[in-house]
Amino acid sequence: MARKRVKVSSGECSMLTPAQREMLVEVISSVLDDGAQIPWRNMVESSTFANLTYDTLRREGKAVLRQLRQQEKAPKPVHNERVKRRIDEVEETLTEPAPFEDHERVSELEALVDQKDKIIADRNRQIKSLKQQVKELNAAVSDDDEQPAEDEKLQKQVESLQQCISELSAIIASKDMLLAEASARYDTLKEEIRQLVSE
Repeated sequence: MARKRVKVSSGECSMLTPAQREMLVEVISSVLDDGAQIPWRNMVESSTFANLTYDTLRREGKAVLRQLRQQEKAPKPVHNERVKRRIDEVEETLTEPAPFEDHERVSELEALVDQKDKIIADRNRQIKSLKQQVKELNAAVSDDDEQPAEDEKLQKQVESLQQCISELSAIIASKDMLLAEASARYDTLKEEIRQLVSE
């Protein structure tokens, strides 16, 4: 026999509209009657709940389940126990992390790590190239110490190298900024995933 529909208050912090809450109560009540699974993914993709995220809908569903538990007034103890067991089963599914959204966060986190590694590798290549240029210039200066006629040419090479060093320093500074931003985003996403899993 179908359970009597009970009125569930909307609560102070609910993100649901009255129509959405009524629909959510109806769906969860039907699930408790029929022993089926709550179709969270289908619900969040429907037009009724289109403005809600998967996590928000699950959180609101947990609130509805708690209120249904408090308002359960079935006259038969056996029925009460059956409903209580069913509510416990549904609540267990609500405590599981949302795998789809977790996967999106992990993918974004992995992309940031790859970007950070590429920035570091690029900077290391630039530093290595600069060191090689300095080494070649020092060798040229050493070889030409006894050739005053080459002084002007060497001076131009030095000036050119100094210009390269200045430009490379600016590039490295820019890469450092990008690396800092990527690291900050990495830490933020890691904390979000930790909080999501703990919920």
